[in-house]
Amino acid sequence: MSSLLSTMYGTSLGLGNASVVGTPSDAVLARVEQTLAPQRGAAAKLNASINLTQARFSGLGQLQSALSVFQDIAESLAGSGLSTRGSSSAGSVLGVATNGKAEIGSHQVKVSQLAQQQILISPEAQGADTRLGTGAPAVIKIGSGDSSKTITVDSRNNTLQGIADALKEAGIDASLVRSGTGTALQLRGASGEAGKLNISVAGDATIRSLFSQATQTQAAQDAILTVDGKTIKSADNSVESAIAGVTLNLADEGDATVTVARDNSQIGKNVDAFVKGFNALKDRLDNLEKGALRGNPALSQVRTQLDQLVRSVGGSTDSLANAGLTVDSNGRLKLDSTKLNAAVAADPEALTKLFTNEGRGLADALGSRLESLAGQRSVVSRALAQADREVDTLQSRKSSMAHMLTVQAQALVRLYSQDEQSGGASSLFDILA
Repeated sequence: MSSLLSTMYGTSLGLGNASVVGTPSDAVLARVEQTLAPQRGAAAKLNASINLTQARFSGLGQLQSALSVFQDIAESLAGSGLSTRGSSSAGSVLGVATNGKAEIGSHQVKVSQLAQQQILISPEAQGADTRLGTGAPAVIKIGSGDSSKTITVDSRNNTLQGIADALKEAGIDASLVRSGTGTALQLRGASGEAGKLNISVAGDATIRSLFSQATQTQAAQDAILTVDGKTIKSADNSVESAIAGVTLNLADEGDATVTVARDNSQIGKNVDAFVKGFNALKDRLDNLEKGALRGNPALSQVRTQLDQLVRSVGGSTDSLANAGLTVDSNGRLKLDSTKLNAAVAADPEALTKLFTNEGRGLADALGSRLESLAGQRSVVSRALAQADREVDTLQSRKSSMAHMLTVQAQALVRLYSQDEQSGGASSLFDILA
C-alpha cells in the first residue's frame, strides 16, 4: 500500500488482503492514507525515541569497552608491574614474563616433564584420493573428555583427503602426511592429558581398520614442574598459576632460578604507554560526548572522576610535574621524557610510588576507580541495563501501535471499498461491528 504507512510504522500492513471486494483501488488507499495521516507525528516521535535510545545503548557499550582497555593498562602498572622484569638462569629450560602482580624475589623451578599433544598416524593409502572401503556409511565419533564430534564417511568422501576435510570441518586437527611409500592421516589432540583422543567407528570395515590400526607417535601429557618445592601440573607449557604475576614459558626439562627484580629501564617505557593509553581514552570520551552520549550523566560522572584522580593522586600536581607529567587544558597528560628520565635516575623508588604504592598510586587508583565505573555493578553497567530495558519497552510499544493501526487501516479499506462500489456512505461502525 502506501509509502506513508510503511514509513510511519515500519511494517507492511497487508491491506490488499483485507478487502472483501477485491484489491483496493488507488483512490481507496489514498483515502486510508489521508485518514491515518494525523497519526504520523506519534509514530515519528516513537521511532525517533527508539533510534535515540539505541544510539545511547551503543554509546554506553563503547564507553564500557574503552574504560576496560585502559583499565588493563593501569592494572598492568599496579603492584610491581611498573618496573619489574623476570629472568631465568636457564633460558633453554624456561622463559619468564611478569605483570603488575609480580613481586620482587627469586624462585627455584624444576621442570620434569613438558606438556604435549597426542599424535596418531593411520596406516598408509596409495594416495590422498584413493578410495577406501566399499563406500558404505561409516560413523566416526572422535573427541576428548566429554566433548566429541561425529562425522559420516560414505561414497562421497571415503578417501584420506575426504576424511581429513570432514574432520577439520568438525573442528578436529587432522592433516595428511606423505612419504615415499604412500599417504597417511595424522590426528592431533589438544595439549595435555585431557586432550587424549577417544575414537569409535561403526560401519565400513576398512574405515574402522584405518582408525583402529592408527599408531600413536606422541602421547598426550601434562607439564609437570615444581616451584619452591610445590608440584604443579599444566595442560600446556605456558604456566601462569605457579608464581603470582609471572608466566613461565617451558621449553625443556631441567632446573632454573626465576628472578623477579626491579628494572628501572622499563619505567620510562611503561609511563609512556600509560600516558598514551590515558589520552586515547580521553579522545574516546570526547567523541562520545559529541555524539551518542551528549549530556549523558554516566559519561559525565566518568569524565569528572578521571579528571579528579589525575589531578589529585600523589599529593599534588607538583608530584606529577616533577616526574615530567602535566595535565593540559583539555585534560590530557603530557610527558616530558627528559624530566622523567632525570626522576628515574635520581630516585626510581619515589617515581615508582607515584604510580603504584599499595593502592595509593595513580595506576592503583585509576585501576580501582575504573572497576567501579565500568564493572558489573558500575554506573555504566546500570546505565546500559536501563537503556536496554528502554529499547525493549519502546519496541513493544511500536509493535502494539503497528498492530492497532493495521486493524484500523484494514477496516478503513473495507469501508471505503464498499463506499466506492455502492456509491453510498457507509459507517465505520458498521464495518467494525
